[in-house]
Amino acid sequence: MKTLIEMAFAATARYRETADEAFRPKLLPPEPFSKGVPTLQAGVYRSVSPMLKERFERCGRWTVASHGDWLSTADMESLWSEADTAADALLYGIKQSQIAAAEGWPNEASSLFRPERLSLFAGSEYSYERIYLLWIEFEDEPELWVYDANGQSRYRDLSTYLQAYLAEDVSAASQSWRA
Repeated sequence: MKTLIEMAFAATARYRETADEAFRPKLLPPEPFSKGVPTLQAGVYRSVSPMLKERFERCGRWTVASHGDWLSTADMESLWSEADTAADALLYGIKQSQIAAAEGWPNEASSLFRPERLSLFAGSEYSYERIYLLWIEFEDEPELWVYDANGQSRYRDLSTYLQAYLAEDVSAASQSWRA
């Protein structure tokens, strides 16, 4: 997992190497996550899975990542508080984008699932790109629900998502999960 994350960071950095400093990816230091992974439901955490443990041990917030900015667990907690979110322009923009998507798209993950089953893993303050973790009972790893210009894609876990990202494989967007 660590290698996949490092390869994904290197690939993202390569795409952005000529960009202004503000638009280059940055890995912020890891933050404590002893309570688990925060969900969209205030005060509710999910046990950290093996893959997510490696991800959160590697870094906290990852700016200019794949599908927006990857959030740290502290960022995810901050989304519960209007004051904390308002104090961070990035988080404020991501939260507003997520709320707009939830209100405007009937098949958006946060419209389909209870907030204690979802974590906002990544988001963009400028676009509709975002990644949710969908916590499924009796599964070791959460699914990733990814939204971007291709539409919606689902991945079995973080490793599957990163492998597709590195291979520039967008075929998951053409696979319908609807009946």
